[in-house]
Amino acid sequence: MQRRNWLRTLLGLAAGSTTAGISLSEEPKSEPGCQPTPILELGPYPTMKYRTQPDHDIDLTRMAGQSGVAAGKVIVVEGKVTDATCKPLSGAVVEIWSANHHGLYRHEFDHSERQEDPNFQGWGQAITNARGEYRFKTILPGLYGSRARHIHFKVSKRGYHERVTQLFFEGEERNKTDGILNYLTHEEQLQIIRPLVTNSATPTISFPITLDSVQPNKVPEKVLREYVGRYALRIEGNGFDEWASYIPEFAAKTIILELTAERAQLFMTLPFSPKTEVFWHAKDEFASWAFYNTFIRFQRDTAGKVVSLHLHPSEDKFLEGIKL
Repeated sequence: MQRRNWLRTLLGLAAGSTTAGISLSEEPKSEPGCQPTPILELGPYPTMKYRTQPDHDIDLTRMAGQSGVAAGKVIVVEGKVTDATCKPLSGAVVEIWSANHHGLYRHEFDHSERQEDPNFQGWGQAITNARGEYRFKTILPGLYGSRARHIHFKVSKRGYHERVTQLFFEGEERNKTDGILNYLTHEEQLQIIRPLVTNSATPTISFPITLDSVQPNKVPEKVLREYVGRYALRIEGNGFDEWASYIPEFAAKTIILELTAERAQLFMTLPFSPKTEVFWHAKDEFASWAFYNTFIRFQRDTAGKVVSLHLHPSEDKFLEGIKL
């Protein structure tokens, strides 16, 4: 919560509206029902090692090479991806991942004693159709820790800012105490807490998602290229302990942070996290609400060349990354 309050204060944002708060220009006016979906962080177990698994289709209840079916209640997760004017977006990439029926993620860092399920795919990827629709077959996620039941989403499309969020289930007792969910306003919570409809053979939950369009030529490619490259993080300093508490096995990794630029957007990739967008805030400053509510400040030498960055988990703590 302290990290979130820090970033909110620094950027002057309302929770869950990062893209709008640091938008490079005015977005098209939203119609009722097409407000940008609240952003929530990736969490500690976004799929990395298993992103190479051949089977990552829309049916998470079966795993290629296994004859069984995933344990737990089978559900359908479906929805429509639109822009802020309610226009359906075809060709959007929708990724989901969640804990299995026993509360265990299919991830190399989840070393809890909860039971594995070799038949549960763990994550899946869908492409929206001409009407902006997507659909997954999965299982009702199990509970773990103090979290409410939830499914992680990462949605992207060329020309739009990506959205990282979480879907919650209406009527769950833990919704009242989940710290991540209750950081949002009541109105924002209503966007991501959805009812599981049980009047058909397979219970279905519908989750509409709205993306913000990228406004071209506000941060030119030539400017973004100054930041692009690979940075070796020094696993020491006043930010290390805080980072190690967020990310299991942080100290055991050789941490190379890579920045790439695509279509007037800057993206960050780390060994334990998929590529995520970082948003411009000011000269030499970018923020990522989805990646642990972090902030990046770039450092220049006397000649004005970018030579390093500071990866901040909070205002007064950071890890230094030296540009390779």
